[in-house]
Amino acid sequence: MEISPSRKRPRPVVSCLRCREKKLKCDRAAPCQNCCKAGCRAECTYNQHPSSGSVPKAKRVRIPTEGYETDQPSQSQPSQSRLGTGIIEDLQQRVVKLEELLAVRPPAHAGNFGPMRDAPLTYSKFPDAKAFINHCSEDSALVGLAKEVQFLQSKSLVPINSPESLSELQSFPELQNIFTSLPPKATCDKLLEVYTTNCEKTLRVIHISSFLRQYNTFWEDLSHQSASNSAPLLTAVLTVAISFDPQPSTPEESSSWDYLKQDAPKSLQAWLAKLPRKQRIELSTLQTETLLLLSLQLRLVSAEELWKASGSLVRSGMVMGLHVNLSQSTNLSFYQAECRRRLWITIVELDLQISITSGMPVMTPELDFGPLTPSNLNDVDFDEFTPEPPFPSSLSEKTDSLAQITLATSLAHRIRVMNIVQRTSPRDNLGERVKQAQRLEKYISDVPSQLRPNQDTESTHPAFVLNHVLLDTFLRRPLLCLLRPVIIHAQTPQDHPSFHEIRGLCLDSSLALLSYQDYFDPHFADPDVTNSNAYWDIFHTFCQHDILWAALSVCEHMRLSSIISSTPSPADITTDTVGSRHQTPSKASLTRLIENTLDSFTRRVHHRGSNVKDLILLTTVLQSVRARGSAQQRERLMLQGAKNTLTACRQHLQSIPSDMAELGRTVFIYRSV
Repeated sequence: MEISPSRKRPRPVVSCLRCREKKLKCDRAAPCQNCCKAGCRAECTYNQHPSSGSVPKAKRVRIPTEGYETDQPSQSQPSQSRLGTGIIEDLQQRVVKLEELLAVRPPAHAGNFGPMRDAPLTYSKFPDAKAFINHCSEDSALVGLAKEVQFLQSKSLVPINSPESLSELQSFPELQNIFTSLPPKATCDKLLEVYTTNCEKTLRVIHISSFLRQYNTFWEDLSHQSASNSAPLLTAVLTVAISFDPQPSTPEESSSWDYLKQDAPKSLQAWLAKLPRKQRIELSTLQTETLLLLSLQLRLVSAEELWKASGSLVRSGMVMGLHVNLSQSTNLSFYQAECRRRLWITIVELDLQISITSGMPVMTPELDFGPLTPSNLNDVDFDEFTPEPPFPSSLSEKTDSLAQITLATSLAHRIRVMNIVQRTSPRDNLGERVKQAQRLEKYISDVPSQLRPNQDTESTHPAFVLNHVLLDTFLRRPLLCLLRPVIIHAQTPQDHPSFHEIRGLCLDSSLALLSYQDYFDPHFADPDVTNSNAYWDIFHTFCQHDILWAALSVCEHMRLSSIISSTPSPADITTDTVGSRHQTPSKASLTRLIENTLDSFTRRVHHRGSNVKDLILLTTVLQSVRARGSAQQRERLMLQGAKNTLTACRQHLQSIPSDMAELGRTVFIYRSV
């Protein structure tokens, strides 16, 4: 007789859902011991309808509700879960909404078509489905199954620590830390004045008049919830201001200075990382993030990190719709629209400049920035209570926004130029490069006289000089990126008619950038105007690489001039006719200009961001183009120049205070090796 193999009876599933997922032995309590130990009592739920005999009829399961937990019989679970409206209830609410749409929906016409518009009409053709959905909540088995699916779906879709799963209360510790760590009001008053004096000229982030009014309200009632919500933006403003006033004037300010330099940026980053998606794209949040990016740039964070941060900021701005022309929107006041335009132009400008300095692609797409350009207004001309847009000033009149408007006028073209640089080879279509460069030159020459350094008595203040220099530098960077590779490319035909025009344009911009050193260098600047090194430090923070590349471009011009003068072309081209606007300086004056640049770099060798390798590079390049003698003679000059530069660095490092000397010597030895 054939004996069939015995089969074990399937064991009933009686463990809670969490123990089943973790493969733990469940004691079948409600909540079970495992969930109690893990601190997740609310997640201890059971399969509402297991197989026969799996759970006794009197078994009670823990049903989490909004704000408290109750024990309910497993046969009836009509209450809402902690996840909010249940699937069944939500489905019924959608039916009600559809009925309301059907009641008020106008007759269909040819323009209204598509699945979303036809959904109400389609649904009305299924009365049985409508009746079923209206009464399905009466079926306890269906309700229980829907709740189980909803619970499992929530566990699988939302990571526990993702920003989407965090409530406002869960981000409260970071916000509270920023609020309680704010410096005293006297310190904030001082730094806020520093910020308004030096910032909000070329790059606009906040509306100063409204911000000052909100600032006063902030200190009047620190116990109000809105006070803590304003703390991140205020902290971000202070972290930027601290770079323009790097030394505390009293011992009491030292701790505030240390916090703003070191811990405040980290606290802001931690707060931003935990914000829910909705708060992440609020205007005040984007303003805080933009100021944080500026603060990190002033602290010489690596170019790669800045590029990632600026790209993230661009994407957040586009999610918020800052790149969309909302001039016809009735939902935004003029004040709101203007603040959005100002912030968007600043974000795009930062993305463009950081992309250039990091050598990475621009993250902002090519857009029409005309409708997105701010109006030429002072901040006092409007605020959040202004009912009608004020009449803007002409572009010949200086306002708080004129510098940003000047940059915005050329923004689309500068982005297009950088895309050309990224996509094409330096030897491709020299005529087109000249055409694009001449258009950039036109933007530079069209800069209003009020925005040029030392054009009036007001602009002699270092804050105005710095902003005007940055404006000019921002305009010239794309031009040099477009032209410089053509000159240094080995295969560029030097007898091409466009080549000499390119040389002239490149030399003009390089000389302009090198001339800006004297505005801030303590050895040359007017001591009655610039009485500290703060502006010199900030100038080098923003423009050090521009100065180095401009000096190398001048050296390349000197090399080409020597070649052309020794082997003249049939057209008898001379160095005096290369410049596009003026007679080219002599070789001796250009050499003296590079020597002064080397001296400036040497006196900053103890600063963060300085690199002895840059000094050695510029020294050897200069010595290699100074003489037309033999290779042995040029080699001797390069060796002697390198020794002189290293000796000057050593003497400078030994002359600085003793607390910095050891660090300077260590950096010097490491980089020299």
